[in-house]
Amino acid sequence: MTVSVNQIVEAQAHIGTLKNEAHPKTSKYWSEVTNGVVVINPESVAQQLEDAKATIQKAKAAGKEILVVCEKKMYAAELEALAKKTGVSYLNYKVSGGFLTNFDTFKKRIDSINEMASFMESEAYAALTKKEQLVYKRNFDRANKVYKGVTNLKKRPELVIVVDGTMLSTLIDEVENLKGKLEAIVIAGTNFSRYWPENELVVTNINSYTSIDFVLNYLLS
Repeated sequence: MTVSVNQIVEAQAHIGTLKNEAHPKTSKYWSEVTNGVVVINPESVAQQLEDAKATIQKAKAAGKEILVVCEKKMYAAELEALAKKTGVSYLNYKVSGGFLTNFDTFKKRIDSINEMASFMESEAYAALTKKEQLVYKRNFDRANKVYKGVTNLKKRPELVIVVDGTMLSTLIDEVENLKGKLEAIVIAGTNFSRYWPENELVVTNINSYTSIDFVLNYLLS
């Protein structure tokens, strides 16, 4: 299935930031500025979505570990559901610095969460007092809130999809440091200020629930 210009317009995925917030590096993707708001060329969005989807499909076919990172609170629950449906890992709460570059350290935390989850289903957990169970579960919930979307990761992600490259600039730094060791697709607004390979970039509306939902559903489904 290919994406159409009409679908992009209906999802408002072609609406950029205010002109005074936009970065000149994204200007080649603009079609016009209306009432002080940048309008992105919908044909450009369509082509970038097609390129990104091809990369994701290739990664899936190769059995690669795929991670979607989006800290947008308005899309947290939906990302969790979409990631589970499409079989990818996700981070939708707060991304800790070093998650990619120091993944071995975070893998130990992930393994610990999985061990805690297994323990909570054991007879040993059932034998604890109600107070002990409550304390244990509270500690589990605190850790699981952040990392529940990556508990199935066996190794560092091989393809990372970043939603809002400006908001997640620290993660973008890590991606750049790991060039050659992983692939990345950056979904960014017209305020994105970095030079990024065109086949790894989707310049779109990242401030709208409708647009984010459309873009991620198209890319991952």
